[in-house]
Amino acid sequence: MALAHLLASTSVRAEDITVNWQMPDYPPVIIASGPLKGTGYADVFLRYFIERTPDFKHVVEPSSMSRVFGLMKQGQPVCEPSLLKTAEREAYVDFSGPVEFVLPHHIVVRADRVARLAAYRNAAGAVDIGRLLRDPSLVTVRQEKRGYPPVVLDAFAAVQGQPNLIQTSDDDQGPFRQVANGWVDYIITYPDEVNWFARQLGASVRLAYLPIAGLPEYTIGYVGCTKGPWGRKIVERVNQVVAKAGKRPPWIDAEARLLDADAAKRYEEVFARHSPFRDQGR
Repeated sequence: MALAHLLASTSVRAEDITVNWQMPDYPPVIIASGPLKGTGYADVFLRYFIERTPDFKHVVEPSSMSRVFGLMKQGQPVCEPSLLKTAEREAYVDFSGPVEFVLPHHIVVRADRVARLAAYRNAAGAVDIGRLLRDPSLVTVRQEKRGYPPVVLDAFAAVQGQPNLIQTSDDDQGPFRQVANGWVDYIITYPDEVNWFARQLGASVRLAYLPIAGLPEYTIGYVGCTKGPWGRKIVERVNQVVAKAGKRPPWIDAEARLLDADAAKRYEEVFARHSPFRDQGR
C-alpha cells in the first residue's frame, strides 16, 4: 500500500501537463490574423491534436520565431507545431515524427527575369544553388530564424560575407515584396508561400519558382518541443495521435488547398509516392 502511494505521488500524470504552444504568424502555415485566421495547415493540425488530448492543458500564445527558439534555448517548456528539423536545432529541440508533408524549398523569381538564372540550371531545370549564390550580380536574402535544408545552408556558408547575400528579419512577407518590386533578384522559399503572398500582396507581376538541385521531392515538418523529458513526452503523444490520423490526415488537405494548380498536381504525385502516413486504425 505504501509502495503504491509512493509510485502514485512520484509519477507525472497527463492531466498535470500544460502544453504551451508558441504560434508565430507564419502564413500560410500558421495564420494568426485576418479573415483566414486559423486556417493554416499547422492550425488545422493543432486543433486536431488538442481535440484528442483533453487530458493535457493546452495554452496557445502568439509568438515569433525568435521568441520560440529563445525560450527553447533557455529550457522553458514550450512547443511549436511546425518546424523544419536541422542539426543546429536538435541541440535544444525534441522533434516528433513526421507531421507535415510539403513541397521543398524552391528559387522564387519574377517570371520576366527567369532567363537571368539560365546559366545555373541543369538539363532538368533545377538550379545549382551554390553556383548561383557565387554570382555577385544576383542579389538574394537569408531570413533570420528560417530553417533551410543542408544544401542551401552549405551554399550560404560558402558565400558568407558577400554583399549579394543580405541577412533579413523573420518577416516572411518582406522578401516577397522585395522580389516582386525588383529590389532583390530571387528568394528561397516554399511553393505554398508563393501562392499565398502573391494573393496577399496583389502583385501585378507574376512569380515563378524553380527547383533546387540536390533537394528531395518533399520536405517533412515536425512538432518541436523544448529538449528534455517534458518535451519527449509531448512529441511521443504527437506521434501516437498522428499514427491514428489515417493515410491522409486532414491537415494535408489544408496544405494542398494553398497551392496553385501546377504545384497541387505535383504535390499529389509526390504525396502518392512518398507519404509517411499509414492507416493504423483508431
